[in-house]
Amino acid sequence: MNGLESEMYSLDNDTVKKELHADSIDINASLSSPTAIQISFDDVLKKCGDLGRFQLIHYFFINLIAMSAGIAGYYYVFGAAEPAHRCRLPENIWPNDSQYYPINSTHERLINNYIPKTKNGKNWEKCIRYTIENRNDTLVNCPNGWIYDRSIFGYTFTEEANLVCSSEPIKSWLATLVQCGGFSLFIIGSLADKFGRKRLTVIVTILLLVTCLISQILMQWIPMEMNMKFGLLLINQFASGLTVPTFSLTFILMLELTSSAHTNLAGNAALFSYTIGEVIVTLFAYLAKDWQILKWANTTFFALVLPYLYFMPESPLYIYSKRQYAQLEALLRRIARQNKRKEVDWYPFYQEFIRKQPSALVNHDELTFFRRAHQILTQRSTIIKLLIIALIGFTTLMLYIKISYGLAVMNISPYLGILIGAIVEAFGYATGFLLISTKLARKGSFILLMIITSICVLLIPIILPYSSIATIFIAELGKYCISGSVAVSWIFVPELFPTSIRSSANGFFIAMGRSGAIVAPIIDTSVKTEYLPYTFYASSGLAVVVILLTLILPETKDKPLDDVPEYARKQTILSTLSVHM
Repeated sequence: MNGLESEMYSLDNDTVKKELHADSIDINASLSSPTAIQISFDDVLKKCGDLGRFQLIHYFFINLIAMSAGIAGYYYVFGAAEPAHRCRLPENIWPNDSQYYPINSTHERLINNYIPKTKNGKNWEKCIRYTIENRNDTLVNCPNGWIYDRSIFGYTFTEEANLVCSSEPIKSWLATLVQCGGFSLFIIGSLADKFGRKRLTVIVTILLLVTCLISQILMQWIPMEMNMKFGLLLINQFASGLTVPTFSLTFILMLELTSSAHTNLAGNAALFSYTIGEVIVTLFAYLAKDWQILKWANTTFFALVLPYLYFMPESPLYIYSKRQYAQLEALLRRIARQNKRKEVDWYPFYQEFIRKQPSALVNHDELTFFRRAHQILTQRSTIIKLLIIALIGFTTLMLYIKISYGLAVMNISPYLGILIGAIVEAFGYATGFLLISTKLARKGSFILLMIITSICVLLIPIILPYSSIATIFIAELGKYCISGSVAVSWIFVPELFPTSIRSSANGFFIAMGRSGAIVAPIIDTSVKTEYLPYTFYASSGLAVVVILLTLILPETKDKPLDDVPEYARKQTILSTLSVHM
């Protein structure tokens, strides 16, 4: 274990005693009690039932929120898809030109005379046409508008707002605003550490639904200019992006509802549910074939979770961190009762655990939120961990988006493409789940999967000129491995931090991941084609940097989530010393 990794662990009793000259003070009663060492809050949760009926029921409903995040994230793929399109024929030549494909031989002849073909000679140009039939020297940019092919995506917002050709870059805002909704985690995560996971989840979910409902009612039934409708859709997309904070909050809640023995299972269940959301939105899009109907279907699914929020429990670890022992006992009794555990099975252990809680720790927790945050963030080890997880979040999501472009090479239905991607992603999550249960644990599993991902990213531009099939295989292998890396990191990162800042740290981690998801397509669309391979090399190099930095982090497998942070332990001992002196 290196020096920095050792610093990230809590100081043991002997070291703390030496630092504080405790050789002249008797503090064995508060620090060296065998019972205090043997019973932890993790043990109390196990006695109440750490994966019983209580957890399974709530995991089922909480995972609906995870599905909602997958649905919101993939709406853009279908609702704002760019269908095949061409310029509309002049009105005096073919009135009411409304069919993309020719309806008869005359229509076909006019289209071929007015619309030039692409370089491959198979498709029509999307943005230009000739001014006069058979005058191949004069081209204009679709003065009469466009005709769209609705056979695949149906009626999209891209068609309604004509966000094609010169207006195409504007459409990217619809995807960007969803990702920007994730940045609210910088604030929401901290508020959840102060006010609770459940309370923030309820507030954000209600805000999300109210905003979506109001904006969709206005877009559906109130006549307005297209710029106004586009603005409302942007607001709606940002609100839909709030499913990311709710997903993050409930992800932490799922981890904290069980013991360290089952956090792996709980976390991967949430991630697997996200892929189910991808499948659901694909099914909705296939059936709806209309961007507004698809929006309503998605919002209706979001609303399904609303009644459950009343019954959703607060995190027992959060309640314990706030030293709200009356509420904690009531929740533990509720857990034990639903898990068919008798009072004698858990209550004596809970009583002994509470009895051994240092009173100084309670007083310390009464400090203001900002004072405690300042104390935590002034620790060098915490700052280093935050910087490392920020890079992990940014890099993994950037690579995930970048590798996903491999599916674009496949000449298949976009619906089938999303389903294949979801299946590959699910298998990646399952692999991450299996690996961290082995001796590789969290660190080893993440490093192994990131190494393979880095190799795949490096190979894609090398193999692409020679074989598209091999490129697809490498891209899918890369997506499989990066999905596994994401699964491991989502379990690993929350376990690195104490309960008092866990939601804030995880929010920071996910928000930085959103940054990577935004940057990846911007880079790919901004860089010239001949320089695009260098972006893959740079991404592979960044993955190597992440691998090296991960070596610094401590392993967290089987580490209870209720560990007292080092600064709190020192404060407890100092207060105990002052009482004895």
